[in-house]
Amino acid sequence: MTTTVAPPAISQQAPRCSSNLAATRIPVLAYVHLRNIHNSTGAGRVARQLTSHLSHRPDVDLKILADRADHARIVPQVGAPWDGYDYRLFNRDTSRQQANWFLWNSPSAGDFWTDAQIIFCTGESYVPKGRARLAVTVHDAAYFESSAHRWNRAFLQQRFKWQLLYKRLEKKADLFHAVSQFSADRLGHFFPGIRSRLRVVHNAVTPHFFGAVSEAGTAWLQGAGLIERPYLLVPGGLHFRKNADLILTAWSQLKTLQKDLTLVVVNHSNPDYVSKLQLIDSSAIVTGFVSDNALHALYANAKAVWFPSRYEGFGLPVVEAMASGAPVLASNASSLPEIAGDAAILVEPTHASKHVEALDALLRDESLQEDLRTRGYKRAAQFTWDRSAAQLKQYFDSIL
Repeated sequence: MTTTVAPPAISQQAPRCSSNLAATRIPVLAYVHLRNIHNSTGAGRVARQLTSHLSHRPDVDLKILADRADHARIVPQVGAPWDGYDYRLFNRDTSRQQANWFLWNSPSAGDFWTDAQIIFCTGESYVPKGRARLAVTVHDAAYFESSAHRWNRAFLQQRFKWQLLYKRLEKKADLFHAVSQFSADRLGHFFPGIRSRLRVVHNAVTPHFFGAVSEAGTAWLQGAGLIERPYLLVPGGLHFRKNADLILTAWSQLKTLQKDLTLVVVNHSNPDYVSKLQLIDSSAIVTGFVSDNALHALYANAKAVWFPSRYEGFGLPVVEAMASGAPVLASNASSLPEIAGDAAILVEPTHASKHVEALDALLRDESLQEDLRTRGYKRAAQFTWDRSAAQLKQYFDSIL
């Protein structure tokens, strides 16, 4: 176990705290899968933002538990503020370390930091807590649902692993941080023993999505030929869970009604679906992962953002698109009505024809587009990482 450089001064990130407050700072050891915070989406983005915003709080003394090799490889790529945090590092690969914790309950958190009072797993993981309290972020119950994933051997293996993990957490965790009420309800359904320990703290929008598009973002659009080109943005990639089958069916119909419109798909996609899309429409653009600057520009310049996902624990693309000023059409499934409120058009995720009808109407109605932009921006402003970190800190207090 080693310690790197000390964390940056709080005054750089947050109001200076009084001596009394500093004396009562809660020692929090956050377990972070560093490999997920670089070029991060979804759960990786949540871990990154929650950790950094907790570190800015004057009532939290935060150190990070992580894989030594990941630290050496990832932190230089991520840069500030991650290159200034105080780390407690283990020598095994992350997967091996987690297996060791699960099988042998050793080493405990106290072996990495004696003073830690809260052990915070920023994603679904287990760390033996010793004398501390264990809090775990849980995103969704997708692997326990019957229709969120395509059933195959890989799915069944992952489901079995998650069942083992939740059974252990059911016995050991003091707090489960769920990212939506929907996720809390579903996890409580599958694991009734954790219901009393589930607390909801919503995810939020990274602040730069509310600002002006950067020069780098505009340059990315220019290079992709999208500056003057009307396009419909699908930000979740093409996967079964993201309703790729419906997307392909609906787009084959919509492109005959909106002949000047281009389909742009962002983030990692299943290659089989990409091949099928190219057969339907060779002019569709599938970008893969893009930087936050490019993603912001894509949101802000889209005619509309389409997120017809079958299952989401939260649905970050919905609020990111709203913050960027895009009108949003999403499915009315899982957590999405909870997150979108009345600021998006919500359509059943099982009827491609209804998505075609709703998208065509939206793309032809500029007043509706503007109304959704206005409502969406206000809705997104309710989801801030400062607020999420403050709520989570209150829940940490409640288990001490």
